[in-house]
Amino acid sequence: MTNVMHYFRYAKPCDQDEIIRLVKENSRWFSHLSDNHFINKINNKECIYENGVLITFKILSNDFKLGTYVIKAGNTVLEQLIKNKEKSNSNFVKHVFIKFLNCVSGYVYLAVNTQNYRAINFYKNMNMEKIGKTKLDYKDDKSLYVEGYVYKSKRVITF
Repeated sequence: MTNVMHYFRYAKPCDQDEIIRLVKENSRWFSHLSDNHFINKINNKECIYENGVLITFKILSNDFKLGTYVIKAGNTVLEQLIKNKEKSNSNFVKHVFIKFLNCVSGYVYLAVNTQNYRAINFYKNMNMEKIGKTKLDYKDDKSLYVEGYVYKSKRVITF
């Protein structure tokens, strides 16, 4: 884990129920993830929960293929970003996200559902670059996979 990551409030076991509730409220985008996924993220210190902003991530120790793009070891994959509407607002999300981008190891990569327009606009506003396409695991009545975009951060973000 990168030393600068101590600037964040990591989720604790006492946050688990609230985090799982948030995920269920956003099941349209996160239906493929189990409660255990988030419990493991909390236990592995790969889950930030700060000012009502949830971020799960993975700092890569090996090369990782995301869609058609190979991410080199030492970079970070953002897995989920969720706002607790009761505890946060858009300014907090931007603040925590910019801090995350500036503190993690290497570049930040993520995949987002092509239908998640709000998230896509957020990542564009954060000056992230769309670098590819992917298929995302997804549970719905129509299919097991949906189209997604792969985004990459610039190294230092300021606004």
